[in-house]
Amino acid sequence: MNLNDSSSTFRALGLTGGIGAVMAACILGGYYIGCYLDAKFGTAPWLLIASLLITMVAGFLEVYKIVKKVTKETTKNDKKN
Repeated sequence: MNLNDSSSTFRALGLTGGIGAVMAACILGGYYIGCYLDAKFGTAPWLLIASLLITMVAGFLEVYKIVKKVTKETTKNDKKN
């Protein structure tokens, strides 16, 4: 990725922001789902911990997919140039 190109710079900023948003959404979603389930079933804090772990793993997998896709595109573009 050539950072001297403004489109590459904006793409990198968007990627960074997107990764942060994915992780934040996963953690917040896991927290609220866990709190709701704990209140409903009276299992505090076990379902909160479980939902946080599950959503954090899902978030890391999504970040991995994003990074893998960008790396593949970057490699493809570098081979063209």
